[in-house]
Amino acid sequence: MVRVILVEPKHPGNVGAVARVMVNFGIEELILIGGCEINEEAYNRSTSGKYILEKSQRFDNLKEGLEGGEVNIGTSGIIPGGDKRWYRTPIHCKDLLSKLDGRNPNLIFGREDFGLYKEELSLCEIAVRVPTNPDKPILNLSHAVGIILYELNRNNKFKLPSRPKKIKQKEIEIMVTSFLDVLKETKYPERRLHRAETTLRRIMSRGSLDEHEYDTVMGMIKDIERKQKEVVDG
Repeated sequence: MVRVILVEPKHPGNVGAVARVMVNFGIEELILIGGCEINEEAYNRSTSGKYILEKSQRFDNLKEGLEGGEVNIGTSGIIPGGDKRWYRTPIHCKDLLSKLDGRNPNLIFGREDFGLYKEELSLCEIAVRVPTNPDKPILNLSHAVGIILYELNRNNKFKLPSRPKKIKQKEIEIMVTSFLDVLKETKYPERRLHRAETTLRRIMSRGSLDEHEYDTVMGMIKDIERKQKEVVDG
């Protein structure tokens, strides 16, 4: 079970946005350490994550909020570069999953302006970072949460919906012929028909249409032909 912990968040909208992204990854446990209140703005930003805000827990200090997790992961947008004040050098976020060894993590995110203090990072077994522009290393809070949750989730095997079959050359030729018939009915210049035929065939081949798209296009052509006939008969 993954627990998302926000340390002294300053803006209710950011808390709501975090709840929203948690829903996207099926994470439901949100812990708040002090910080702003959950207000209407937070609920508006959370959209489908309102229930996460409603069941969130709040603690006065980080140590209390860590109870329940098996490994503490601190996030940081700064690379220490040999600074001895740092307790741990942050690992790349793509390496995080391999470090968990099946343990349930507390994912700890710091303040929007100052991040996690060194005393808070000292409580973490692992520090992690998202590679960003060195000149602008700090991500929006909900974006950082989303990226870390993605890295923990990307090895999951989701069953993708079945895709419609791609059409074959036979169907492409039927569409090309049908389009040309429509053009001929509009008195399209005969000298340009050959170029039009070649262009249509190339476009349809590159488009890699599936059977549903083929049915839609053919339906459009038939509607045009029917309207043309109504005009002629009328």
